[in-house]
Amino acid sequence: MGKAIALVLALVCTGCGSWSGFGFQAGGPEMPRLRQVLALKEGMVVADVGAGKGQLTLALAGDVGASGRVFSTEIDPARLARLREAAGRAGPDNVTVVEAQSRETGLPPSCCDAIVLRRVYHHLTDPSSINASLLQSLRPGGMLVIIDLPPPFFWRRGSLGVPAQVVIDEIKASGFELVQLISDWPGRGPMESYCAVFRRPLTGVSIHQPVPRKEQS
Repeated sequence: MGKAIALVLALVCTGCGSWSGFGFQAGGPEMPRLRQVLALKEGMVVADVGAGKGQLTLALAGDVGASGRVFSTEIDPARLARLREAAGRAGPDNVTVVEAQSRETGLPPSCCDAIVLRRVYHHLTDPSSINASLLQSLRPGGMLVIIDLPPPFFWRRGSLGVPAQVVIDEIKASGFELVQLISDWPGRGPMESYCAVFRRPLTGVSIHQPVPRKEQS
């Protein structure tokens, strides 16, 4: 019976690794919590890494205002085109769409006060390289927020979800400090979510992995 249940779950979850959960809703309960965690204010520079359809990008752009900037990154050319279209329709002048790579964010060095990865980390196949790139792109004292979900059935790299402790261990190993783990993060639909908050130390950071830079789109 146990093997049969495991087989059914495996079949049901085929392709789940490409699913990132329910889309971000700017008017939902998630944005107020994120606003509080990041202490968002006008003039900040924030990155939405793995921005998808761009809903979070546009919400962040509204918060940082005309004097701030949001870098919105994606890998897939079709998604990059849709991000540019979404930003163009919404009309903010403070969004820069950036082409990322599988091992590199594409963000300029020391550009950001805060970086957000929402339901993105479990897709990473080479987290150490991405984490080094994230560290390099944050200013000293800058915040990194990882929003993701625990694996619903089982876990392997690239499957749906990632254990919070794996995220914490990997990101701390890249030079970040853990600020807090929020286990009751909203916006999850029927599935649990968490928010892990990290900070780039003000001093003493050694970036062990040089990361090549790409020109931003």
